[in-house]
Amino acid sequence: MQILQQGRILEGETADDVLKIISNDQAMQILRATIDAPKSAWEISTKSGIPLTQVYRWVRKLHNSGLVRVSGDTNSSGKKFFMYQSKVNSIKVSLNSAPETLIEIS
Repeated sequence: MQILQQGRILEGETADDVLKIISNDQAMQILRATIDAPKSAWEISTKSGIPLTQVYRWVRKLHNSGLVRVSGDTNSSGKKFFMYQSKVNSIKVSLNSAPETLIEIS
């Protein structure tokens, strides 16, 4: 199996990690929820029903795998907050296009 993520080929453990992430329902819910606009972990949690602690775990994994963009700011009371946005627009799986399965993430 070969994974092509935003123009680069992933191999080994990195490819395995990305495959595990995109095969998880909660991770996919987070990617779908953040595709149009950045959202806070709390917004993601309340809209998806995923517990907040799980949202933070998945966001960290998604960010480490290059699938989510993280931006931060400070509110009027001086408290920092973070917003998360999907870097994924589509995931395409081709079973017959090559000698092995190709997963293209863009």
